Amino acid sequence: MMLADEPNIRKTTAFPLNQNAQDLLMGAPSEVTEDRLKELHLSNRKPPRTKEH
Repeated sequence: MMLADEPNIRKTTAFPLNQNAQDLLMGAPSEVTEDRLKELHLSNRKPPRTKEH
């Protein structure tokens, strides 16, 4: 911001987010479909259960 001599940091951020940490142009964060996970060779697994005391 200071190097670019801009009064607002949002004008100097490469990927600006709104106040809810969302990128409105890319729609992120968003839900991922199973087809997209499969295309990227990823899986969504739950962590193993731990013993309760």
